[in-house]
Parts: sequence; C-alpha cells; structure tokens
Amino acid sequence: MRFSKITIFGLVCLIQLGSVFAVAQSVSGRPAKTISRTYGFAGVLADMGLYYSLSEATATPAVNNTWESSTSIYDLKLGYIDESHLYYGLLYSGRSDSQLSPDQSTGGAAGAGLGYFGYNGFNIRAFYKFNDTFGDYKDGTGYQIDLGYAINPTSNLYLGLNLSVRETTFKTNTTIAGFQPWTRKETYPFITVGFLFF
Repeated sequence: MRFSKITIFGLVCLIQLGSVFAVAQSVSGRPAKTISRTYGFAGVLADMGLYYSLSEATATPAVNNTWESSTSIYDLKLGYIDESHLYYGLLYSGRSDSQLSPDQSTGGAAGAGLGYFGYNGFNIRAFYKFNDTFGDYKDGTGYQIDLGYAINPTSNLYLGLNLSVRETTFKTNTTIAGFQPWTRKETYPFITVGFLFF
C-alpha cells in the first residue's frame, strides 16, 4: 500500500502554515502572536477544519488489481468566546468516503459544545453531536473533542492544527436485517482557519 500522496499533502500543509508564520514575523517585525487575549479576545469565532486522506494499492497485473480509498471531512464551527476565554458554539461536520468511485458514502452531523481558549494558543472544545448520518446509517449520536493550537497572523485571522477525537453510535440501518446499534471511534488531524469578529 502506498501513502506517498498523503505524505506529500501533509508536507505541503505544514510548509504553507510555516510560510504564513514567517510572513507574519517579517511584516510586523515581531513573532506572530498565538490566538490569545492580547487583542481583546472576546468575540464571535467562525472557523473551519479540513482533513483529507488517500490510500492506494496496485498489484501486477494492474487490471482489476487496483484499490483506492479516500476520506474527506470538514468541520464548520460558529461560536462565542467571552472575556474569561470560555467558548460556546455550534458545529456542522460533513464527510465523504469513497472506495473506487462510484462506491461512495456521505454523511453529516450537527452539534453544540463548550470549550476554552488559552493565552498560549492552545484550545480545547467538546461537542455533543446528534442526527448523525453516514450512508445508510442513521440516527447517530455521540461526541467530538478537539484539541488545537493556533496563531494570529492578524488580529482577526488565525491558522492552526487540530487533533479531533470522535465517537458516534448509529441506531438505524434499514438495509441490514436485525441491525444492532453500531459505534464508530475515530481520531483525525485537521488544518484549521478561522476569523474572529469583535
């Protein structure tokens, strides 16, 4: 199995994040600040997290011996951070999984949660998720915990990385006779970008 495309994608993302940090240093003449109370930190935060992976395998002869799987996930969050650094927010998480298209499953879930943003750029947010769907799996509920780190190239924009731990239990699948609740546990790294409106 080859993971070269995943590795290249990850390296490109890290290089881009590093270049933004470097530009912020050179333009301002000072290190880029972490997302913190330095800017008078209360406000509405809109942010998005992205994850993408691709796995491939090819045997000889290649005809009918090629396998490919991809997963893409995006998280859209809208919340409020008060002067005590506490976060109150809403979440929509969507995903798409495919294995040799057109074999593709999509899904999504809504959620609400609480969190905390520290002075040093680290933040943690926990969401309760409901009405989760994934292909024929329905009626999912669960949680998502995001541990992140972000910097402020400007007072309103922040960029960062995020590690997301999530668990969902699906209660319905009408295509499976005698279906019992199915629980899925996952951990993903995300690249994040957000805007803070004072």
